[in-house]
Amino acid sequence: MKTQYLLLPPMNNFIFRSVLLAVTVLLSSCQKEDNIPQTDYAIESDDFFQVISNYPNGWIKEAKREHDNPSEKFEYYENGNIKSAKIYSSYPQQHLYMEVSRSEDNKPLWSKYYTPEGDLWFETLYENGLASEKKVYSEKGTSIYSYEEGDLTSIDFTRADKSGTSSTIFNKIAGTRTVMIKKDGETILEEVYPYMEGIGASILTNNQVPLANPFANPEGNYRKIDESFFHNANWQNDADPIEGVPPHRNFYEYYFPNKKFATKFAVSSELYQSIIEQYPVTEDQVLTLNYMYKEGSSSFLPPSEERLSLTKEMEQDPSLFELKYGNEYVNKVYYGKIVYVVGAIRNMPTGTKASGEIKNLARKKMNLIIDGTEQLTAEEQKTLDKVWFEVKFFSTLKAHRNGIILNNSDDFNTVFQEVQDSESSIIQLEYAAFENMS
Repeated sequence: MKTQYLLLPPMNNFIFRSVLLAVTVLLSSCQKEDNIPQTDYAIESDDFFQVISNYPNGWIKEAKREHDNPSEKFEYYENGNIKSAKIYSSYPQQHLYMEVSRSEDNKPLWSKYYTPEGDLWFETLYENGLASEKKVYSEKGTSIYSYEEGDLTSIDFTRADKSGTSSTIFNKIAGTRTVMIKKDGETILEEVYPYMEGIGASILTNNQVPLANPFANPEGNYRKIDESFFHNANWQNDADPIEGVPPHRNFYEYYFPNKKFATKFAVSSELYQSIIEQYPVTEDQVLTLNYMYKEGSSSFLPPSEERLSLTKEMEQDPSLFELKYGNEYVNKVYYGKIVYVVGAIRNMPTGTKASGEIKNLARKKMNLIIDGTEQLTAEEQKTLDKVWFEVKFFSTLKAHRNGIILNNSDDFNTVFQEVQDSESSIIQLEYAAFENMS
């Protein structure tokens, strides 16, 4: 029996070989794709970061940093906003020093700060995202700050032994603040001053309680500065704006912030407090940009006769002097404008490759918003959407205090122009100690 062979016509043979080649290339391509490691965007625990629970989409619900002695404990809402956070310090010993609670639409509800001894230092209650009451505690006594729609209306201070009180009532419409001080129930001082604190204004630094002005007619020497500092967006380990947003009250007594945030500055600076409470934890670095414009400053040197008179009064009755004037006074006032922009990332993937890719895209997005540079492709935006990334604009204007979300360069240009068009305000009060007057 002869073997039968199937002979294909030349054209059919060509088609068969072409199909065979296409199938071979396709299979080879699939094998190569299968061999390419896919980027892993999973969020997992490691030696220093523990994910306690997740939402269905994989984003973090609860987590903490460092297992045995946590430095941070926090919870997110499903949309990525902070729900609560507890921040611990390791100096001089580990202790809880900052605690915040926020709403799902990222409005502050309350915050608390603690001393290394575990005592409550100061706490703030909020209404509709703005401060309504702040209490500051110390061995000297308790001060209560009251606000209406975020504007300070009064400060009441009561000595720890109940022997003395001071009350400051602010009237924004009249442009005045009235200071009344009592000792053992008797009014010993009642004066009306300009609404805004200026040179010569005194304070009790322990509780940051503004008190009476001990100088008759303080006149400052104004010096125009016309300086501006603009720092491009760069990566920071923490969203701590202490250099970009200097402390509103710069006291003579040196304060070295040995914790993650310089929380002492949050007592008197709503802007600084707003930023650190929105970004109390960072899973990775954050992008920050800041702009400061110093228009001018007013400095003050009390006349020698007043300095001698106040020194004598202080030596005769230190307790009464402190009740009336505190321990420091404003000797320099800086005027200008401040802008601070934060680009924060949350729900970062654990893998180095994935996190590096996300950070590169975040920087590109931030540059787009600030400078209007190259747009992200649809695929790049899809990758960036795997995490929570938000760019927010803060400034010394009340409307920007809780931040304005920026999505594009038009958003940035609009709010930055609002700052440029506004009048300069007091951006820092610099103090001198009464004990150094003589």
